[in-house]
Amino acid sequence: MDKPFLRARLATGGVAAIVCLAAAVSGLPGDGPAAGARDPSARVGQSASPVAGTLPVVAEHRYRIAAKIRPLLLFWIGKDDVGGARIRWRKGENDARGFDVLIGSDPARAPRKINRWGFILEEITPEGATVVGIIKRSDEESLDEAKARVEAEGKGAIVFKMIRSAIGRTEAVSRLTTSSVPRDYSYRELDALVDVLTKEATPPKVLTTPVAPGVRSGLLSATTELLHDGVDVVKRTGKPPGRKTLPYFYNAKQYELTRLSATVERAAKYGGVSYPTLLKSEFEIRTRKESWAESFTIVCGVHEALAEVPVFLAYQPRWWFKVEMVLDERQVF
Repeated sequence: MDKPFLRARLATGGVAAIVCLAAAVSGLPGDGPAAGARDPSARVGQSASPVAGTLPVVAEHRYRIAAKIRPLLLFWIGKDDVGGARIRWRKGENDARGFDVLIGSDPARAPRKINRWGFILEEITPEGATVVGIIKRSDEESLDEAKARVEAEGKGAIVFKMIRSAIGRTEAVSRLTTSSVPRDYSYRELDALVDVLTKEATPPKVLTTPVAPGVRSGLLSATTELLHDGVDVVKRTGKPPGRKTLPYFYNAKQYELTRLSATVERAAKYGGVSYPTLLKSEFEIRTRKESWAESFTIVCGVHEALAEVPVFLAYQPRWWFKVEMVLDERQVF
């Protein structure tokens, strides 16, 4: 059974800025690079809405978000249920598959009505792969910068970015659009925002990039493969999997996703729910020839309906901020 899990940026906790929250869809067999396409750029924007996708949604999981800040390095201050995440996976004919994740803070629940969110869609077909990412601009490096950004947004300085990529066997075409919008859209208004971005967007920045052999079509595909591999090892041996690295492509650049370590947890509890067997994996993302790196944790099921389904995710992009995601099907979208 196909199962899911993404990368987006989220903000909550009163003064936190939007941050990278890695996630991906599990259970879909990894098969290396996407199949080739003669003209990958022709597939960008082939559907009526870039976030609608072309493959039918066959299943969905929902999560609630908690965030914490550490203003003085000594202790964490946090709040639960400040936002939500929706992870959906898709299937089509001829082994076509896809997944999308929508995640963000809810202004009605988050402190100071913070509104940070992101969306990513990835589809892989015999013709190639397409990736769409939408994110609210947030590049703050400190609490003070985060506060300043919140104040600026209150005065109308609201910017969203949309990335659209078409990936073939040897070449990828990426389009990055940065747009100011007339008001602050929430993650519950994804379709309305996309309508504005596609109709009023400035000319995109277009990059054509070669794709090396063996590079996965996105973070979702790479994480999918590592989660599937890890759960398979646990089922066969009863032991956790070892270190493993997969390359993937995103917005005209190659990254490497590494499973650093993993442990098998028995009778563990997350979000008030007990699970008989779970696999906890520590991941790291790096770019080649750069010192930059980000790490995150995924805890997923091993058996039956929750096999390869994340039940918990933790990510700390800054020394002063971290975010957690826990399985909670009661979240409303």
